[in-house]
Amino acid sequence: MMGISKAWRAARCAGFTLLEVLVALFILAIALAAVMRNVTGAITTAGALRDRTLALWVAENRLTRVEAIVHWPPLGRRHTREREDGRRFRIVTKVMATPLPEIRRVRITIRRARRSQVLMRLVGFVRKP
Repeated sequence: MMGISKAWRAARCAGFTLLEVLVALFILAIALAAVMRNVTGAITTAGALRDRTLALWVAENRLTRVEAIVHWPPLGRRHTREREDGRRFRIVTKVMATPLPEIRRVRITIRRARRSQVLMRLVGFVRKP
């Protein structure tokens, strides 16, 4: 009788109970949910950063074009569209007068097509050629 009780005790202590397994799975599920939320946030942030970087490149290109032209840019606002890396952007170029008559202020605003959020604003100054 003594031999059966030792074997039964050894077999009983060898594994996990169903309750222990369920608790471990619950803790693992909570940890994985937190990891997934952080990964999703990182992906969203990376996408927004990519859009802002592309918008900065588009704005810098537009300002360089304004600076490189040989004629004096007229005052006012101009709306254009441009594609960069497969994404479409709306560009508003606003040329304004400054207290110095030979210098004009150029403000470039970049938005994604079909969205109202401003991704980038770049301000530069152009001297009369």
